[in-house]
Amino acid sequence: MEEIEKTSQPLSSNNINEQLITRFKKEREEWTERIKNMSERLKDIYEIAELQVDLYSYRQIAVEYCHTLMVHLSKVNHVFRARKIERWEYYTRNYDLRMDKDPKELHIYVDIADVNERIELLQNHLDFMRESTKTIDSMTFGIKYRIQLEEYKRG
Repeated sequence: MEEIEKTSQPLSSNNINEQLITRFKKEREEWTERIKNMSERLKDIYEIAELQVDLYSYRQIAVEYCHTLMVHLSKVNHVFRARKIERWEYYTRNYDLRMDKDPKELHIYVDIADVNERIELLQNHLDFMRESTKTIDSMTFGIKYRIQLEEYKRG
């Protein structure tokens, strides 16, 4: 592990974004698989008790993770605003050409596109996790009706 750290180059912003894309894709696949698994278990009435425990546990994990994503998103938004101001100052005071507002903003957004991409990645993943939480909530409420259906079928 230490050898990797010594030989690896510092992470650029684009590398960080690529790592986020890979990580979030893996996490989406894992959460999708978990939800599919719990949905399948909803079919078996004898699995309901254990399923309820898992639903509550995974819901809490998802809520905690949503909060973590919100904290990261807040930090990246702060970086975005700071870099935007820094670039505005640069193009206003230190740039060789005098620009109007629109071209200046275009240059600024090109300069900070990596941070903007990171914001979008975090926001999209946060939205996915919120929807996953809603799905888990729906399954939790559906247990009551699954039990009622089983009682009806048994007469």
